[in-house]
Amino acid sequence: MAPRKVAYIKSHWITAFSLLLPALRTFRIVRVVRAFKTARAVRSLQLLRVMTGTNRGMRALAASVSRRGFGYVIALTIIITLVGAAGMYAFEKDVADGSSGLNNYGTALWWTAMLMMTMGSEYWPKTPEGRILCLVLALYAFAVFGYVTATIATFFIGRDAEDDEAELAGAKSIAALQSEIAALRAEIQQLLNQR
Repeated sequence: MAPRKVAYIKSHWITAFSLLLPALRTFRIVRVVRAFKTARAVRSLQLLRVMTGTNRGMRALAASVSRRGFGYVIALTIIITLVGAAGMYAFEKDVADGSSGLNNYGTALWWTAMLMMTMGSEYWPKTPEGRILCLVLALYAFAVFGYVTATIATFFIGRDAEDDEAELAGAKSIAALQSEIAALRAEIQQLLNQR
């Protein structure tokens, strides 16, 4: 609004600077956006690293599991769960004591899946047939749980056996120790023969 703007700015430079200062805040926003993009890129790289490591681990696990017939056991477990749910629904849908049994196949499937995962449920079979089927399903689930645990443990033990720095002494370490012991025996025998 001043008629001579340059002269006004020279004589009132503090006022001009204070008016210019809020305009400089936009550069701060640009810096924040740039930092946000950088942080997002870093997180994306970390996510990519986690995903590739997980992918490698899953491939190794799949190779280990396929050698042990793990897919067959999983397929058999799914079939037994579906058939067991049908049996539990047939046995427990009309409970004689008036309490609510397994009213539909979905509830029976949920109950059987929880039993197969060894988690249990609030409902316990009332009919003798349902109790027998429950026992058979529980025994199968217990055996499969042990098998799955052993398969996963074997996978990790196998990975440790291949690593020379692992706590567990693997087959390679044992073979190296045996050859070293044989070499030491030969040296001792040689020293005894020299005396």
